[in-house]
Amino acid sequence: MITEIQATGKTINDAVEALKVKLCVDTLDEIEWKVLSAGKKGGFFGFGAQPAKVVAYLKTADPVEEKKAEPKIETKPEPKVEAKKPEKKEEKKADKKPEKKAEPAKAPEKKAEKPKKPKTPTTEAEVNAAKSFVETLIKNLELNVTTNISNDEENGSCISIAGDDAGMLIGHHGETLDAVQYLANLAANRAEGKDDHERITVDVEGYREKREETLRALARRMAAKVQKYGKSVMLEPMNPYERRIIHSEIQQIEGISTNSIGSDNNRKVVIFLTEKGMGRLPQRDSKGGNRRGGHGRRRPHGDKPAAETAEVVNTEE
Repeated sequence: MITEIQATGKTINDAVEALKVKLCVDTLDEIEWKVLSAGKKGGFFGFGAQPAKVVAYLKTADPVEEKKAEPKIETKPEPKVEAKKPEKKEEKKADKKPEKKAEPAKAPEKKAEKPKKPKTPTTEAEVNAAKSFVETLIKNLELNVTTNISNDEENGSCISIAGDDAGMLIGHHGETLDAVQYLANLAANRAEGKDDHERITVDVEGYREKREETLRALARRMAAKVQKYGKSVMLEPMNPYERRIIHSEIQQIEGISTNSIGSDNNRKVVIFLTEKGMGRLPQRDSKGGNRRGGHGRRRPHGDKPAAETAEVVNTEE
């Protein structure tokens, strides 16, 4: 069998040298070879150039023919004699114990709610400590006011402040007054070595009563707005005392409810329609009017939760 091996180069000599490299020899004297192409120089910038090409002929041994595989003689397997299965011995039936019927699960017993401890009346030492703190604060601020102590129905005491400069102790929505009240209660608790809730109220010329009336009126107005338009309303942040006033007033209005969202001093009250209140919204006809009169809107299906769609309202409304 003859095998051809070709090599190329810029010239015939280059092609021959390349062929020697391929054949791993130093000379081609004992090898049959010839020139296939002398090559061609290119024209301008070498365009059209062709390499020289040579070829060598090598004799290789013919591959050994594979021996033909002898045909296999198929032998039939001897028939298997099935062994006789041993007879099963009768299993003794184990005495089964009667299954116990599952007893119905008992409903978890409701833990009895611990009765709330009634607030103990403020002691004379606590009231004096709170009053002393308030009077010291007034003296340091050089305010022209007077203080008076009275008791309320919940076993608490109230320090009332009145005078020409009393308004300076109220602040925006009573924030300054709340701070004074908090510090006064701290002073009272330290006097008796207690860590109790606020039991002493600090008021300025009846501000707290007026503020309560304002908040209740606001709650009623916002409830009417929610009933008319079917849109939730979110009030600005309030302290726990003011939020309780809004909650208690809304509880008296059917179809309206409230919820508090937020944390710490940023908790807000959201006023929204309940399912019962939703059914009372006026329905719009095909022309966009109102079947029951007025211009009420029915809240569309798939609305976002009340807290996300609520309109934020200032408590000064």
